[in-house]
Amino acid sequence: MTFFAMLFPGQGAQYIGMLSSFLYKNNNIFKYTFDEASHYIRFNLLKLIEEGPHKKLNQSKYAQVAILTSSVSIYRLWHNKNGRPPSLMSGHSLGEYSALVCSDSIKFSDALKIVFLRGILMQKITINRPSLMQAIINIDQKIVKKACFMASSKKVVSLASVNSYNQSVISGDKSAVYKVSEYCKKLGARHVFNLNINIPAHSKLMQPIAEKLKNILKVITIKKPKIPIINNVDVKIEKSSNKIKNALIKQMYSTVRWKEIIDLIQLKQIFTMIEIGPNKILTNLNKKNKKIISLSTNNLKNFLITFQTINKGINE
Repeated sequence: MTFFAMLFPGQGAQYIGMLSSFLYKNNNIFKYTFDEASHYIRFNLLKLIEEGPHKKLNQSKYAQVAILTSSVSIYRLWHNKNGRPPSLMSGHSLGEYSALVCSDSIKFSDALKIVFLRGILMQKITINRPSLMQAIINIDQKIVKKACFMASSKKVVSLASVNSYNQSVISGDKSAVYKVSEYCKKLGARHVFNLNINIPAHSKLMQPIAEKLKNILKVITIKKPKIPIINNVDVKIEKSSNKIKNALIKQMYSTVRWKEIIDLIQLKQIFTMIEIGPNKILTNLNKKNKKIISLSTNNLKNFLITFQTINKGINE
């Protein structure tokens, strides 16, 4: 039997036309799940991902709900087809909510409410305060972290995520982000690019939002996940409601330790990882690691290939 992990993407995975191959086949699971989401946010989410406009889909309050709903739809299809459950789950930032829903730790309806409000609150930070998130390629994270510290005297810039051995993400005030990336270029960074995210996620600017999220989570029921989930903040598997909630609150302004999560999964002798979402961002991050078998479910063809591969058993 093949042991595998499911990985859930965060904001930035959205694009117009995502899931079109699933929807073309009149997949009722997807339509039902998107109808459920549209009901809670009072907006036609399915029409938005099919037709746009692009600018609206990229707004955090819609992008985050769209990615959550996409991931849950794909997982529901997997479950409906009697696919094997994973040994572990983990979600990148927002993806942690997808993992919690799919492990029966939190109701989908509750996750929708949290994520929609989370997106609105995060978007408000950018009003009259230009912000940016950039990925920096091929430079040590310690250098990036030091550069963020040096540039944070008057403006805010933080190490938002360590995605792999050669990719870090910085986030914060636009001018400070540019200052750090220029410094890193001088020290040998091979490439710098803007992320498809219009908020300063996982920066110190998010601390006031974390307090508001704390109040929202007080009235939400979170149970012990049926499938273990490695969280972003501590790279730990938490079981209690309070510890899971605290990790979600801290996640808002803390570094996503994605590389360490992938390392921990491998340490547990799991080398097959499936991305459950509308894109291949996490799959591509794993591609250079020859030990990992990376599979995606971003379209119907890839979903069926992945489903057959896992449920036949790679090592059988």
